[in-house]
Amino acid sequence: MWSLLQTNLLLFILLYSYFSSAVASPLFPSSCQLQRQFHLNGIHKSGDVILGGLFQVHFFSSVADLSFTSQPQQPTCHGFYELGFRQAQTMAFAIDEINRNSNLLPNVTLGYTLYDNCVTLGIGFRAALSLASGQEEKIILDNRCTGNLPVIGIVGDSSSTHSIAISNVLGLYRVPMVSYFATCSCLTDRQKYPSFFRTIPSDAFQVRAMIQILKHFGWTWAGLLVSDDDYGLHAARSLQSDLSLSGEGCLAYFEILPWDKDMDELRRIVNVMKKSSARVVIVFAHHSRIVNLMEEVVRQNLTGLQWMASEAWTEATVLQTPQLMPYLGGTLGIAIRRGEIPGLREFLLQIRPDLHHNNSYGNSMVNQFWEFTFKCRFAPAPTGWVEGRGTLCTGEEDLDNVDSEFLDISNLRPEYNVYKAVYALAYSLDDMLRCKPGRGPFRGHSCATLQTLEPWQLIYYLEMVNFTTPFGDQVSFDENGDVVPIYDVMNWVWLPDGNIKIQTVGEVKRSAFRGEELILDEDKIFWNFESKKPPRSVCSESCPPGTHMVRKKEEPKCCFDCIPCSEGKTTNKSNSLECTSCPEDFWSNPQRDHCVPKKTEFLSYHEPLGICLTATSLLGTFICVIVLGIFFYHRRTPMVSYFATCSCLSDRQKYPSFFRTIPSDAFQVVAHNLTGLQWMASEAWTAAAVLQIPQLMPYLGGTLGIAIRRGEIQGLREFLLQVRPNLPHSTSYGRSMVTQFWEFTFQCRFAPPPTGWVEGGGAICTGKEDLENADTEFLEISNLRPEYNVYKAVYALAYSLDDMLQCKPGRGSFSGDSCATLHTLKPWQLVYHLEKVNFTTSFGDQVSFDENGDALPIYDVMNWLWLPDGSTKVKNVGEVKRSTFKGEELILDEDKIFWNFESKKPPRSVCSESCPPGTHMVRRKGEPMCCFDCIPCSEGKITNTNDSLECTSCPEDFWSNPKRDHCIPKQTEFLSYHEPLGICLTATSLLGTFVCAVVLGIFIYHRRTPIVRANNSELSFQLLLSLKLCFLCSLLFIGRPRLWTCQLRHAAFGISFVLCVSCILVKTMVVLAVFKASKPGGGTSLKWFGAMQQRGTVLFLTSIQAAICTTWLVSSSPTPHKNTLYHNDKIIYECAVGSTVGFAVLLGYIGLLAFLSFLIAFLVRNLPDSFNEAKLITFSMLIFCAVWVAFVPAYISSPGKLADAVEVFAILASSFGLLITLFGPKCYMILLRPEMNTKKAVMGRGIES
Repeated sequence: MWSLLQTNLLLFILLYSYFSSAVASPLFPSSCQLQRQFHLNGIHKSGDVILGGLFQVHFFSSVADLSFTSQPQQPTCHGFYELGFRQAQTMAFAIDEINRNSNLLPNVTLGYTLYDNCVTLGIGFRAALSLASGQEEKIILDNRCTGNLPVIGIVGDSSSTHSIAISNVLGLYRVPMVSYFATCSCLTDRQKYPSFFRTIPSDAFQVRAMIQILKHFGWTWAGLLVSDDDYGLHAARSLQSDLSLSGEGCLAYFEILPWDKDMDELRRIVNVMKKSSARVVIVFAHHSRIVNLMEEVVRQNLTGLQWMASEAWTEATVLQTPQLMPYLGGTLGIAIRRGEIPGLREFLLQIRPDLHHNNSYGNSMVNQFWEFTFKCRFAPAPTGWVEGRGTLCTGEEDLDNVDSEFLDISNLRPEYNVYKAVYALAYSLDDMLRCKPGRGPFRGHSCATLQTLEPWQLIYYLEMVNFTTPFGDQVSFDENGDVVPIYDVMNWVWLPDGNIKIQTVGEVKRSAFRGEELILDEDKIFWNFESKKPPRSVCSESCPPGTHMVRKKEEPKCCFDCIPCSEGKTTNKSNSLECTSCPEDFWSNPQRDHCVPKKTEFLSYHEPLGICLTATSLLGTFICVIVLGIFFYHRRTPMVSYFATCSCLSDRQKYPSFFRTIPSDAFQVVAHNLTGLQWMASEAWTAAAVLQIPQLMPYLGGTLGIAIRRGEIQGLREFLLQVRPNLPHSTSYGRSMVTQFWEFTFQCRFAPPPTGWVEGGGAICTGKEDLENADTEFLEISNLRPEYNVYKAVYALAYSLDDMLQCKPGRGSFSGDSCATLHTLKPWQLVYHLEKVNFTTSFGDQVSFDENGDALPIYDVMNWLWLPDGSTKVKNVGEVKRSTFKGEELILDEDKIFWNFESKKPPRSVCSESCPPGTHMVRRKGEPMCCFDCIPCSEGKITNTNDSLECTSCPEDFWSNPKRDHCIPKQTEFLSYHEPLGICLTATSLLGTFVCAVVLGIFIYHRRTPIVRANNSELSFQLLLSLKLCFLCSLLFIGRPRLWTCQLRHAAFGISFVLCVSCILVKTMVVLAVFKASKPGGGTSLKWFGAMQQRGTVLFLTSIQAAICTTWLVSSSPTPHKNTLYHNDKIIYECAVGSTVGFAVLLGYIGLLAFLSFLIAFLVRNLPDSFNEAKLITFSMLIFCAVWVAFVPAYISSPGKLADAVEVFAILASSFGLLITLFGPKCYMILLRPEMNTKKAVMGRGIES
């Protein structure tokens, strides 16, 4: 702390060296006068005690010329605000009422001085200074002023920014301020604003009220517009903070309304509002700023918004016009509590202008009101007023006949706060004057009097004030100067006749028992929308169960996508951040909102296939029993038959008796031995020697800090050694600072010393002590940083003053090319030369100022070294600067940096480690955006960058690799020639083809034998050729499906099998015809089954199948299809049949022919031939039908390539069945039993019979 004092003393000495002779200089007069007398609009009334007031009576003020080439003109106000004037008159009424009250402040007359702030900080501050110091032009030195301050308390200001600035200054003198309209939460700080009170609730409560309304209507997506002042900016900070903590919503945009009428900026803001999806707009601003905004809103015709108004403009009649109601109708606003003030209207009607007013007393405000109300001008009128048919004011006009809002006292809100503020000051003054000597609250139990009154004494009583207004409201202040908060919720109603009504629809209040409470009567609310219902204002709709939220990159947390949970995961509540995996034996339902037991799959008795197979099995068992009985009865007849949790101290189940009253460890570094932190210091403590001690270096060693640029000042040490105390010192000129420094440095006291100092062994200062021998940091000038800035600042002022004095008359910069002189010097003239100053210090730094009064910024980056010997050193390791070309630039020499860690490397400091490729970030609810979980991408999605907010789906034919960091082609599956199953089926097909060729060769070789001839050799050859085609067509089902193979495979299959079965059918019919021809009268049967008829029948039956295939291929041809239904990560290439009807007709036609062949063969099975082929045909058709009946359910239930394998298997099985049953016995007799291949043997059975 003393190091800081020494630095400040050094800065004082540098300044003192420049100004030490100023007072004694003959250039300055022997009297002190005001720098300027302010021209202010006001009202004044004399009294024993004067109360001040600051009110907004005009909307706008002119901007003075700031070129400083001529004396800046006083600002002027325009845009009269009659409600602001009514608030000022309310204060005048309250004081008049108090003066007429014999029970309150008896024998004391209150007066007032009220000023207009014109909604401008500069004018408001001028008014406050005038209230605090008066407007006397000249004070003679060496004369003491006696008496009270011009005002003992101030009611105002209406603006938070004004109140902050004014209270900062007046608070130093403890002048009480009671504001009726300043709501900034920052004003609650009693350390900064000890004399500030207010009769309006804080913005902190207003912000929470806004959030409660947002929450009530489900509005999570809103825009925010604020004024560019403390009122708006603090409200914005508070709203953003509370929204973030509550998680109830987000801001779509945040814009600051310009102070002046900047149309380009307003146009940009309205464009932002128009492009945004937010339907709710919250505005914290004074109505004077919103007027400009609404002009642009109307110009762009921006409708469909729900406006939410702060108390600053909820009641603003200037905005309640028919032109604005299409845009502002339905506005919901927070309003100050309404009150009633009896007698106020009568008081207002008594207002009269002063026809001989004197502006020096500020009575111009009433005249301006009169001119505004009656549209006239007082004499002397402005030039051209009378000529333009303007009327002159007489002062006799009748206010009662004027249609003015000024006299409407049915809705007193800020006025009621003004009324309570005046009475609070009056009651506190009354309590003070009722104090009985010897029982007072001040030192020695003394009381304050009007003659000795100090402002801080009035504050004491103001804190204790407690009274009830005639309207029934109790007024008292808490420890922060705030009242118990309560607001009305207002709604702007646009009536059918075009009129406008502001009605109360609820209230927001805080009570001791219920806390903050929102009460709304929703049936009363007028919504300015076609639906007449509250609008929907969300960035993203709520994610239903079965989905999870994925934040949109670089957008607020309320903006997210709802991603369906992947298979096997669910969410059973809305707005879940992640999906939960189902237990092992469960799976997600289609909606992904709960887990259901996994489907069990087995061949069940209850499904069609199971029922069919069971029935077939039982039928087979029944047939076996019958056959067994038949065989037993005819036993001499031969027959051949075939898923842990982690605990912590917050777990009340485990640690029910654990409590703590200790704050964050960040505040107890040394006491708890908290090491392993990397500290970063602001320039305020980077060079603080008080922290650079061995005890703290285990904790603060390695600190990186920003430091002011170091400089050198030649001769400073020698100057400091010449510092001597002035005996006896005079506090009038501030010499006590050097005396205190001297006493501290040499641990002595100047005479007369404090009581007991000498007796206690204390030394007496002589002023002759030697500074050079003192062990003090005061003389250490090797690290001059703030001192160097002071040095440059003093020289900047000196150079600007020198430039001014170098001015040659007639070539000056001011009006008339004049120059400034010391005798006529005005501060604004020095400002002009200060803006132009440009010099170089002895250390080589150039000093000049930009248009904002700033120098080019540069900082040193410092590092705290902990040396092996235990000593400390602060070393420069880099710099941060801004240049014209490179912008902001950081230069670090990392090799120089000392890291206070075992690794001697920079620490790792992240809330969550970076999410690697293959994962995506999911924000942790209620934690900062840097805290997140890394969730692996679901199947089929990838991320190939770090810290991705969402996973990207792979293209259609690609799938995620196991690491989920890139997409790979999906596995393809089809019945291939290179896999074992495909090889086996191909080999079987070729084997069948080869066997057919062998049998065909045998039959050709033995074509003249009875066996071949007896079995219709031509049809047998056709049958063998068709069987060969059947075997070969199965090859079309193997290999990757193409368009031509898909079209050809079923056509070839259908036609080949029809050709085969047609041949069998014709053979059967020929056998039947031969049988009938052998009977008397049946000779004519054979003429219908000659060779030509047989060929024709086969051709006709086959052509029908060809027609079916042609129709199928033309109407809905089979095509290659990529099937991903069975496996998401696999593409199953298959042929889609195109038309299921076509495929069914194809199979049905084959089945029909097979059934006819079986039926006819069965009928002629008992022909009296030794070799009856009908039996073989019957048996072959049984095999054929059995194979294809089993094929249908097997084909339907087989996934992917197995369906093709089943069909190939059915083709091969049925083909082999036909080949073996029809041609096996014949080949056996031809090759192995040639004795049976004779006509006698073939006809033997018939002869015997």
